[in-house]
Amino acid sequence: MNTRVWATGQTTGGPLDEVFRLVRARVADVVIERKVKQDDADDDDLFFVRIVTNPEALELECQPGGRPPFIVSDEYSWIDASDAVAAAEAVHELLSA
Repeated sequence: MNTRVWATGQTTGGPLDEVFRLVRARVADVVIERKVKQDDADDDDLFFVRIVTNPEALELECQPGGRPPFIVSDEYSWIDASDAVAAAEAVHELLSA
């Protein structure tokens, strides 16, 4: 799967931007990547979040335009979040596990 780094200045224009701002404020060495859309049928609202020293990433899904609801998941957990604060907490929880 192709991804590209989602830099600090990049935005979706939706509440997902607040999720990333909150996560970056709590986790200094976080890496956020976005799935590269391969074709029109492909979902491009999928992001991967990991610690720079860990190749294992969690997934963060959103609606188009960075809107909720959000789904934060890893290999063992799935957390539904209805707003940016809850999604950021879920990301932090799974990164800390």
